[in-house]
Amino acid sequence: MASRSSAVPTVHRFTRDEYYRMAEAGLFCDERVELLDGEIITMSPQNTPHASTVYRTAHRLEQLIGNITCIRCQLPIVLNDWSEPEPDIAVCVPDPDDYGRAHPQPGQILLLIEVADVSIPYDRGRKTPAYAASGIPELWIVNLPDRRIEVSSAPDPGTRSYRKQQHAFAGEVLSLPGGGSIAVVDILPRP
Repeated sequence: MASRSSAVPTVHRFTRDEYYRMAEAGLFCDERVELLDGEIITMSPQNTPHASTVYRTAHRLEQLIGNITCIRCQLPIVLNDWSEPEPDIAVCVPDPDDYGRAHPQPGQILLLIEVADVSIPYDRGRKTPAYAASGIPELWIVNLPDRRIEVSSAPDPGTRSYRKQQHAFAGEVLSLPGGGSIAVVDILPRP
């Protein structure tokens, strides 16, 4: 039997139930946090370009496909028992209760959009693999510094990656769930 002092340290991963109990106990106060792969992540504050891009994109999506999808902004989704991130925009199948009984789960999510400025490494390195592992069909990272949209599709849950990646720039158009399209220039901030 190994002594306590020779035991290898392990990381405690939190479940969604534990995460909720901590929030109910006031542990996070007014912090913006999300649960990803059992870890509680403190989110950075939203700067003006980030906030306006989220608003403008959600508004335009609502105009284009809001009658056939549910557009959710910075609200929780459930990937599994260990992950409840809050993507900037989630395009989901409509729910008769407006997701009043449960947050959307992977089979109900058509497209996720993350607007990234300082969070690019986190969105690429942590969120993208988590989304792919859960089978989210398509992810757009709106890369503000490089003025492009990084489109990932065809998830491979086993490798936690997307098989297809492309970059879209101003002057190009992206296809939307349910048909239709959106101009990249309608998403990117004005130069």
